[in-house]
Amino acid sequence: MMIRALWPALASLGAGLVLFATAAGAAPVIAVPVGLAGAVELVWALAVLRAGRLVAPRAAIAGGAVGIAGSGFLLLTGPLALIPFLALFVFHWSIAIAAVLEVRRLRADSAVAPGETPDARAVASAGGPVSSPIRRRAGGFTIALVIEAMLVAAIATPALAASEAGEFAVPHGTLHSGH
Repeated sequence: MMIRALWPALASLGAGLVLFATAAGAAPVIAVPVGLAGAVELVWALAVLRAGRLVAPRAAIAGGAVGIAGSGFLLLTGPLALIPFLALFVFHWSIAIAAVLEVRRLRADSAVAPGETPDARAVASAGGPVSSPIRRRAGGFTIALVIEAMLVAAIATPALAASEAGEFAVPHGTLHSGH
């Protein structure tokens, strides 16, 4: 998997979880579309993780814009608190930016001379073959995965706690009476 696709996938997973928590505490007329949006976030994230690259980057740009506008609407109408809104804003904004960068990269790659690959151009500009051992890439991927997962958790956890579903959750470390 390319490391540059990892953050958008994890951000989409975080956004999906925040949307599910928002849907859980909303009226049915709001819960259904918000829950469906959360499902779309999760499906897209899994598709990106499976493909190892951004899937449908132009749709991701539009989805990021719709996500920001939709979460702003939910903030103004009441079902979404400020902290979950800020988390969704960060997730959707970063997904859209990553998708814009991917579209630009794809456009630049398509501008390569016929018969020349983007990798050949990089090797020529570096002055020779570039060695990247598998272990080094695996180590970099693992470090990126851990750091990015921690960032998603740091952003999503307060947002989940600030949702209506999170407000009624039993605090960790307490006993459930009668269970």
